Amino acid sequence: MGLTLPDYQQLTMLMYVVAIPYFFAAMVIEGWAMRKKPKGFYAGYELKDSLCSIAMGALKLVTMGLSVFWAYPIMLWLFEYRVVNWDISSWWFVPLLLVADDFCYYWYHRVAHRCAAFWAEHSNHHTSERYNLSTALRQSVLGPFYSFVFWLPLPLLGMDPLVVTFAHTVNLLYQYWIHTETFEIHGWFEKVFNCPQHHRLHHAKNEEYHDCNYGGILIVWDRWFGTYREFVPGVKPVYGTLTPVLTTNPLKQAVAGWGHLIQKIKTAPDFKNRVLCLIKPPAWLPWK
Repeated sequence: MGLTLPDYQQLTMLMYVVAIPYFFAAMVIEGWAMRKKPKGFYAGYELKDSLCSIAMGALKLVTMGLSVFWAYPIMLWLFEYRVVNWDISSWWFVPLLLVADDFCYYWYHRVAHRCAAFWAEHSNHHTSERYNLSTALRQSVLGPFYSFVFWLPLPLLGMDPLVVTFAHTVNLLYQYWIHTETFEIHGWFEKVFNCPQHHRLHHAKNEEYHDCNYGGILIVWDRWFGTYREFVPGVKPVYGTLTPVLTTNPLKQAVAGWGHLIQKIKTAPDFKNRVLCLIKPPAWLPWK
């Protein structure tokens, strides 16, 4: 039996409109909850750090809009060669769509931590040494220009680009609430879905937690593909990047990752090593 669904483009825009007041209301509530604990229990909010994160979230919206001019035509062209046609009015289509999108997100996220060219854009999200809901807004500003390549299989598999955008928005908005230290969720839910206790380890730069828990909505990908980690008793997560970015200027933050990578490329002895600087893990050095 079919199900009448709203227009995906309008629904995507509506989600962003609703999300903005939700983001700020949730930050106020989290800040209040942090103040109820003894001093030092949480790192809490720092005004300049949070304003930087919020500004980077706004910049991400701008670059997402700009990237549409070439990302969307490419996806639309691939959609013309789709190998499957889906009935988007079926009740099972939206769950299938969200799972497919999350699978693409897992592999993007994993590569973004293991390939320097993608870490250069994604590292923006990890530079804050605090972990609160404002950190969720510290988004990759340059990522939309090329990270969309991980979603190119979806239009070939019959997912209209507008439908993919809807799923990607759901994924992005889901991840907002997991950027907090104030609570955890246990039981069956944490076995399947990404929760705050999973994602805070992903943001930690401790060796024990390095490069883990890449899932967006689902944590099952990490459990299946061997990248799942749990809290180690006595090892408190330390946030930030191994190469600190000590500025709260959002524009400087936006290009810092690529700045670090370009400096490393300049040290490479030859063309081969310059290329390897782009595709090897971020910590790899040309002379090793």
